[in-house]
Amino acid sequence: MNRLIPLLFAASATLTASAQSSEWFEQNRFEAFLSQSLVHSSDYNFLSQSDDDLSFDLWEAGALYSTKVYKDLGFSGQLLGRKVSEASGDDIRVDYAFFSLPLYRQDEVQVIGRLGRIRSSFGFYNETRDIPHTRTGIFMPQSIYYDQTRNSFYSADGIEFFASKGFDEKQLSFQIFVSKPVVDEDEIKEASALNPSNLEGDKSFLAKLAYGSEFEGWRAALTYYRPEYTIDVNPVLAVSPSDLGLPAGPAINIQAYGDDSSFYSETVLSSLEYNQLDWSVTAEYSRHKFKSKVNFDLNKTVANSPLLQTLSNSQLAQAQQYANQNIKYLGHEESFYIQGLYRWTDTTDTYIRYDYNRLRDVSFADPNGHFVDINMGASWRPDNNWLVRGEFHYIDGWSRLFNRDNQSQRTNRYWNLAALQVAYRW
Repeated sequence: MNRLIPLLFAASATLTASAQSSEWFEQNRFEAFLSQSLVHSSDYNFLSQSDDDLSFDLWEAGALYSTKVYKDLGFSGQLLGRKVSEASGDDIRVDYAFFSLPLYRQDEVQVIGRLGRIRSSFGFYNETRDIPHTRTGIFMPQSIYYDQTRNSFYSADGIEFFASKGFDEKQLSFQIFVSKPVVDEDEIKEASALNPSNLEGDKSFLAKLAYGSEFEGWRAALTYYRPEYTIDVNPVLAVSPSDLGLPAGPAINIQAYGDDSSFYSETVLSSLEYNQLDWSVTAEYSRHKFKSKVNFDLNKTVANSPLLQTLSNSQLAQAQQYANQNIKYLGHEESFYIQGLYRWTDTTDTYIRYDYNRLRDVSFADPNGHFVDINMGASWRPDNNWLVRGEFHYIDGWSRLFNRDNQSQRTNRYWNLAALQVAYRW
């Protein structure tokens, strides 16, 4: 499927150039956007090298194209360039590229099929998080839409069916998305703590039920999402000699091998929002589980360990048992945010948000196990193209920090962040 994505763009461009009939490409639409952010944080680097510094690392740029290819067959695609820090480097990718076709339409009922790299309809805002102008703030709520796995969660390669029925001004919808996850190895390393290699997307499944209106009154949604990956892992185990049947002594570091292992993430997300012309309130709550299945390769581990090669069969059996019990990763997260937005005029608005994430298996006294972010911000749109934003965050905890950007010892549990962004679209 990864090889198919560039072909989708190429096929669409070729057909555009050769189209002669008015039935072809009747609604061509080109858009682009560019944003530059300035970030300062008090103690840690957040999506930039911002620790006690002013960082211009964070930028985004995108080019969008959509058209009616032929009659009801549509195509949409976006190329995205993004940088979040020197450690991550520049990232240029096909964010999405898919064909869509109405399969059934009658009265207020419709069924649509989509094929290609499709945006995951995770919660209320995953599909619209790509463009600065369609976000509430510079940063999404990290409890739900964490930037640690932005690329891996934003879109996937597969097929989706979307069904909806209108009820006056409200809509009931249901969609199923079966896909192969898009692999971003750096992101999965950050999220899984498994330090995987030879990472490949295996399969993923998303189902979403939603009801309401985006513009006035209540709307609610329930989302289930489970991506799975195949991985090779080779963790270093600090093993007590007694676990190997050896005399007591200091811990022994052993390089273990687990090829053809697997890892999955499973999320149930509840979403609720109330909208009025001048204000809106949004809340989303998720339960998130991570689980690995590691196929420990004793023979490969022994072949690469001179110490293990000296052990007896019974001691190796103990090593096998120890590895099966300890080379695994199982975690549970609880996350939510509640956000209020007020629109002062057509060009200005402000928001305030309480954002909460906690690893349920880690004590709240340990800052590695949670991320609580109280933040507020303001936006000004001088016209339809320009956007200027500023926001401030007061944060407790570290669970949403990028490890690759924060490798020095962490000491301050409480820290703050300020950001300014200028964006333009055309």
